[in-house]
Amino acid sequence: MTFIDPRGKLMSHLPRLALLQEGGVPAPVSIEADLSNRCQLGCTFCHFSHVHTKGPLSKGPKLAARVPGGDLMDVGLATRMVGEFSDVGVASISWTGGGEPTLHPNFVEIIEATAGTKLAQGIYTNAANLKDETIAVLKKHMTFVYVSLDAVDAASYKQQKQVDRFDAVCENIRRLVAAEGDATIGIGFLVTRDNWRDIPKAGWLGAQLGADYVQLRPTILYDLDDPGKPGEDTGWMTDAITLAGKAKYYQPNIDVDIGRFRRYQDWRGHGYPTCWWSALQSVVTPSGKMFTCVNLREHPAAEIGDLSVESFADIWARRPLKRVDGSCRVSCRGDVANVTLTEIMAPREHAAFV
Repeated sequence: MTFIDPRGKLMSHLPRLALLQEGGVPAPVSIEADLSNRCQLGCTFCHFSHVHTKGPLSKGPKLAARVPGGDLMDVGLATRMVGEFSDVGVASISWTGGGEPTLHPNFVEIIEATAGTKLAQGIYTNAANLKDETIAVLKKHMTFVYVSLDAVDAASYKQQKQVDRFDAVCENIRRLVAAEGDATIGIGFLVTRDNWRDIPKAGWLGAQLGADYVQLRPTILYDLDDPGKPGEDTGWMTDAITLAGKAKYYQPNIDVDIGRFRRYQDWRGHGYPTCWWSALQSVVTPSGKMFTCVNLREHPAAEIGDLSVESFADIWARRPLKRVDGSCRVSCRGDVANVTLTEIMAPREHAAFV
C-alpha cells in the first residue's frame, strides 16, 4: 500500500482542478501549520533551521532578508484559523515545521479544538519528547503520524541530530503503535551519501517497531541564497537508487518514489513555468504569516498575508499563482505534483474527443 502519492492523490480533487483550469480560485486541499519554531534537535540536513528560535540550530544562518515567522503560535489564532480553514473547504491540515509542533505548550488543546472541525489532521514530528497525553491525542485524532527518525542506530542518530534520543524515539514509536486509535504510523528515513547502505536496515527497523510504512526520501542539499542548484555532487545516488529499488521489491513496508531520487540526481531545473501546486496548498508560521510555498517560509517575496490581522478567505481570494523562478528550491516539495499538474492544466486541441 502506498500512503505517500502526490501524483495519484491529485485525482481525488478533480473539482478543484477543474475550477483552477477555468481560472477560478479553489480552496486549497491542505495547509501546513507551524505551531512552533522551536526544535530540540540539530539535524545536519534541516531545511528550516533558518526559522528556528530555540534549539541547537537557532544561531545558524538566516536569510539575508526575511519575514520572521514567530516563536509559538497564539492559541486564539490557532483555534480561529482552523475554523476558517474548515469553513472555506480546506480538506486537511498538517502540523509541521518550522520547528517541532509538539513543543507548543497548548498542543493538545489545539489538536482537540481542530478535531471539532471538518479538517483531517496529520503531523510530522521528531517524536523525541512525547508524553502519554500527547501520544493518546495523536493516535486518536490524526490521520497519520510521520516520525522523522532518519537513522537505524543510536550512533548515526546522534551524529545526524546532535542529541542522544534514538532509543527514546523508538520507544515512542512503539507507544504510538500500541495506543488506541486509527492513525497510520509512518517513519521517515532521509537518504544521504553517508547512510544509503542502511536502507534495508531502515525497513527492518520500521517493521520491528510496528510502523505501517517507512518512507525513503533523498536529502536535498542546496544553498539558502542560491536554492536552484544542488549543493552536492549527486553521483553517489546511483548505488542508493539501486538499493532503494531492491528494498521496495523485497520489503513491502518500504514506501519510495524512485523517480524522485532520479530527478534530484539529474537535476536540470523544474521544467515548467507555473507552480500550480501553490494553488492547492499553503503554509502558516507561528506569527500567522502565510507564504506561497512551504519551502519559502520567511522569504519576503513569498508572503501572501497575515492571519493575525486578516481572515483566511480574504488572503486566499487574492493569492497569486506562483511563477517558478530563482527562489524555487531544487527538487522542491511541490515538484512531483507540479509535473503532473502541468500536464493536466495544458490546453489541448479537440479536447472534446477522447
